[in-house]
Amino acid sequence: MMDKLGLLIKEFEDWLQKEGKKDKDDRNTRLHFFQDLKDKIINDTITESEILEIPDKIFSIDKRQRNNAKSVLKNNFFIAKNMLKEIIDNGNKGKSLDEIIKKLKETNLMIGHFKFRQISELLCLFYPERYWIINKGLQKGIEILNRFKIWTEELNLDKIEDYKKLGELLTLILENLRKNPTLEKILERTPNYYDTDAFLWHLPVFVKDDIDLNDVVKPKLEHEQYKEVPSLLVKYFISKGFYFNQDLITAFYSALKTKGFVILSGLTGTGKTKLAQLFAELLCPNCFERLKKENTQNSQNEQNTQIAQNSSEKRNQNGKCTHLFLSVRPDWRDTKALLGYYNPIIRKYERTPLLDFILKANDARPYFIILDEMNLSHVEYYFADFLSVLESGRDQHGWTKETIKLHDVDSNNVKEPKEINLPPNLYIIGSVNIDETTYMFSPKVLDRAFTIEFREVNFNDYLASFKNERINVTKKELEKELNKLRDTLLNDLRNNGKFCAAVADKEEIKKAINELDSTIKDELSKLNQILQSYDLHFGYRVLDEIALFIKYATNAPKEVGELQPEQALDFAVLMKVLPKFHGPRQKLKRPLWLVLKWCLGNPEKFDNKKSEELIKGIWKELNGEEKRPNTEDLTRVIQELKLKLNNRRESVSQEANSQFQTIDGNQSQTIEETHESTSEAHQTEQTSKDEKKSIIDNVKYPRTAIKVLTMLRQLYETGFASFA
Repeated sequence: MMDKLGLLIKEFEDWLQKEGKKDKDDRNTRLHFFQDLKDKIINDTITESEILEIPDKIFSIDKRQRNNAKSVLKNNFFIAKNMLKEIIDNGNKGKSLDEIIKKLKETNLMIGHFKFRQISELLCLFYPERYWIINKGLQKGIEILNRFKIWTEELNLDKIEDYKKLGELLTLILENLRKNPTLEKILERTPNYYDTDAFLWHLPVFVKDDIDLNDVVKPKLEHEQYKEVPSLLVKYFISKGFYFNQDLITAFYSALKTKGFVILSGLTGTGKTKLAQLFAELLCPNCFERLKKENTQNSQNEQNTQIAQNSSEKRNQNGKCTHLFLSVRPDWRDTKALLGYYNPIIRKYERTPLLDFILKANDARPYFIILDEMNLSHVEYYFADFLSVLESGRDQHGWTKETIKLHDVDSNNVKEPKEINLPPNLYIIGSVNIDETTYMFSPKVLDRAFTIEFREVNFNDYLASFKNERINVTKKELEKELNKLRDTLLNDLRNNGKFCAAVADKEEIKKAINELDSTIKDELSKLNQILQSYDLHFGYRVLDEIALFIKYATNAPKEVGELQPEQALDFAVLMKVLPKFHGPRQKLKRPLWLVLKWCLGNPEKFDNKKSEELIKGIWKELNGEEKRPNTEDLTRVIQELKLKLNNRRESVSQEANSQFQTIDGNQSQTIEETHESTSEAHQTEQTSKDEKKSIIDNVKYPRTAIKVLTMLRQLYETGFASFA
């Protein structure tokens, strides 16, 4: 499906550069006009003559009716001005078209020729990153997509009820428009929903009658080349002195978008907290200007690792930040430290920064809570209310159905609400250090979140990174890149106003599951059948989350970077299925070996064999040796699989090191999951046996396989294993 749509977008690209150039310029002029108009309406400086220009600037008012529309606007100038102000105010809050139309009708602000189609066009022109146009003129374009089986659902564009369904199609088109870097150059901006309208509207014009998309197997589109270089988000982290693997960043972002609760686990000092802080600061309006200034300064030793923590803890106090940094304390035993409590002595509620932060998270921006060293205390004690409420479901506006109880006091002295719901735009990122001073997470906690591990450390690459040449980037270039990255992430995380509440949207889940490749569905079904015999299988909620994660990871913005379907499934099983594995050797040995076989393919082959025969058979398929492996054998294969992963991303890492380096020559740097040196990889290739090397390369899901082998080694060494 995506290849066919990609070819049509190629046709659209060619049309824009030739016959469609005038239409492109006209649409850009309209966008600029309405962005200026929005500012004037907000500042209450709009004039009558400017309002009278509107009918000439929107397509959904017929040319024959425009003079009549102008007359209505002129005779109702103040009502028209209030109508536009109401549209802009509600659009800024991310309200749905239904809600905005209802509000306009309740306040008697629906005038003249401005019905739901015209309101949708105004919303799109005011907020082209968030709203789309519903117009009967798109029907022929949809019919072409139906003909090529790119879109199979029927749409009736006469009804406002189909606005949401149309948005699903236009979002699919927009995701593919943004994967084409040539389009961005042609349009001179990032594609938005106004361009999806242009694509569908003109599809009958530029699509050739003799084009046959059914013969396409896997065309090589120009925009696919971006996968060979690091994404803009990875470059941003590099500019701050931190190196993270491209796949890891995509998985982190997609998990955050899917669930809104991500745990970063691993060794101390591997950059977990910095990843969360830098990401949150990028999207925080209060910190964004500072970030751009830091990137254009070459001061020495002035900007070091304490910058991010100062911004998260101190700047937050001014109430403008959209992220909150909290250091977990060992004495946290309940929610009082997080949400406060009623003090009967002074008869007031003792508020906390987190409570204030949650109460202000009621607009169309994402808000981030960063819990540092989350397992210094028992998470089940101080975070239990959050864990329960996050799984309680969401209402139609995305807020949690259940509430967190704060107090039950009826008093004029207590202004705080008795209970709070969690909003859809609230994201929680926890960092977890694994050492003897911390508490292990229970499978229940891990099941509620997406858990990403940071365990690989390479000192050779870390030291070598200080020798890399710096590339100076001008202030203008940096600002343009950062603005582009930030705008893309903000729009994508909004997810058509759903934010992370999409995981509770049954229509969104249904669509994600239906879009899963049949091979992926089959793999998940086989895995669940394997685990069911050992009571380690997963339920419908985990399947929903996996499907949504795969959808987001394989269709992530190019500024983030995409995963291939097999890579996304590998990450999903690692983060959502393996956390259930927790117990002694007698319980886990056989299911772990069967999951390892699943990572190789054809898991049915060893289903009924005895344990000894099973282990030898799987080990032979993996390593070419029919034997019962010891811990040294397991360690060696783990290292080979890690090397395989490193070699796969070697070109990306080299590109990152050479093309986009931090300006500040003395910033501290951290390397996350970086590649092994080229010479070491070359030596390994020369010394490995052909048979073994080919077997190792045939592991379909290397990340899951590495974790399973690590847990098996732990099982043989201590008699007990767990994911954490």
